[in-house]
Amino acid sequence: MSTISLSDLTTLASAATEPGLAKPAPPRLMSIWEITTWILPMAPEHLRRVLASDPALPQGSAGVEGGTRWFTAAEVARLRAHFSQGARKTRYQPPRPANSKAPLITLTQPQGRAGRSTAALHLATAAALAGYRVLLIDADPAGALAQALRVSDGAEIGVLGLIARSAARHLRQGNEARLDRGEVPVAMDAVLSATLALQTSDLIRPTLWPGLDLLPAAAGLMQADLQIGRWRMAQARWQPWRALAEGLDSEDLRSRYDLIFCDTGRGLGPLALSVLASADVLLAPLPLIPGALGGLGAGLAALARALSAVQDEAQMVAQALGQTVQPLQWRKLAVLPTRAGGDAAQRLAHAARLGPALLPAALPEIEQIANGTAAQFYDLDYRDVGRLIYAPQREATEAAWRGMADLLAALWTEDSTPQSQLQLG
Repeated sequence: MSTISLSDLTTLASAATEPGLAKPAPPRLMSIWEITTWILPMAPEHLRRVLASDPALPQGSAGVEGGTRWFTAAEVARLRAHFSQGARKTRYQPPRPANSKAPLITLTQPQGRAGRSTAALHLATAAALAGYRVLLIDADPAGALAQALRVSDGAEIGVLGLIARSAARHLRQGNEARLDRGEVPVAMDAVLSATLALQTSDLIRPTLWPGLDLLPAAAGLMQADLQIGRWRMAQARWQPWRALAEGLDSEDLRSRYDLIFCDTGRGLGPLALSVLASADVLLAPLPLIPGALGGLGAGLAALARALSAVQDEAQMVAQALGQTVQPLQWRKLAVLPTRAGGDAAQRLAHAARLGPALLPAALPEIEQIANGTAAQFYDLDYRDVGRLIYAPQREATEAAWRGMADLLAALWTEDSTPQSQLQLG
């Protein structure tokens, strides 16, 4: 009987691996109609007058649709920066207080197929179009976001690098204490050693949307649960559930960005629990289809049980060491309706059961996303579907972003005392 060796497996994996993106996709172009309707709220004639009076501003390129001028995303960003200097501001952009840190908004639904990645893409891109500096973290080992955002130069270790660096620093501190006591230090594996020399530029990549950066998933995330478990066994004092938040703070990423979104994979392994426990806001997509509400409830109940076990373990270790541990807590828990559909009675029933946790507007179901021809709505050019179809879909997607923007406005203005924080379990 023939057998399959590891080298055979590696050979087959290499043959099955698709090559990276051979060339970048053409830039997404926007017309003056699109810009003035949804990005810079003004009359089209006013924008044309401003462009005519200031040749230093981007002038766009001529098109065939009645002489319409078309602007790249980078040119739109320059226009937005120009108009934001005066009294006129872009839409849906509640200001982040200068002394606040960028919130980490983590998508959750352990059961999968709820639209986490689609929602993360939409919200991150909408936030960048509104003028925010946005970091999108892909903590889903499937790694769909890099392809969706045309990022061909993937990271070697991804978000695991921030978690591993936290473990490496804690281990190094513990080894220094062991040496002071005359004890033998604990060996540091190659992954932990390598992360100590990492720079954030080794992890983060720019995307085709100005203001939106991606920390892409990496092949190493497939083994993240095993590695985090080993590092946890080697050092009882290290809390992987705080590692991502600690990494964002130590690398000053909360100051470099206004918003940080994080996508997660299905399941509740150590990697998923690490990023969920570090979040400031838990955001759960809810497809507006029959049976989805029960699935959301089951997923959140499983998450609460898993994080309660994490908290109990942390408290037990802290008690053994004569220390205290902060309870797991979040600033907000919100539900984003997706795949808008169903009758009005169903939506009212959802709102009655979920209360203020349910964001007011749903992400619509877009045919091009459902059939795989587009990764997100903002990839679509209205010339391909027509204004009559595009405009109401764009209004619906912008409404979903406005709901998120209102949540951010409340987050940045509320009194963040322990009494106002949300706890699970």
